[in-house]
Amino acid sequence: MCKGKATNQRGFTLIEILVSLAIMSIVLGVLVQSAGASAANAGKIRDRTIAQWVASNRLAELQLSGTFPDTGTKAGNSEMLGLTWYWKTLVQKVEDEDLRRVDVEIRKKEDAKNPLVSIAGFVSHPQLLSRNVAQ
Repeated sequence: MCKGKATNQRGFTLIEILVSLAIMSIVLGVLVQSAGASAANAGKIRDRTIAQWVASNRLAELQLSGTFPDTGTKAGNSEMLGLTWYWKTLVQKVEDEDLRRVDVEIRKKEDAKNPLVSIAGFVSHPQLLSRNVAQ
């Protein structure tokens, strides 16, 4: 030790350490909560995207089936990406007798109250194309 020189060492007090730990725990808690919310949102977006694909496929199946759908409601399910998706179609008449409006709803669970996705489209009478070609 040096004689004649006073060393002035100052460290953190216990209160300063506790305050910094409290601040860090609050910040880390917010970061973990934010990461959890981001992961949940990513799952919802994935589900809605897949449901949109299922709905589009169902509408395309009706449009390409070669039959004119009867009015009313039908329900069923489809497999996509290893999951089962539940669809419901509502076919309605419109002013043009050669068209039908089709509303397709997709649910992740069969008994779910609200659909993940709902789309609307039209299906034309299959003879409409042959009539237009003949003209």
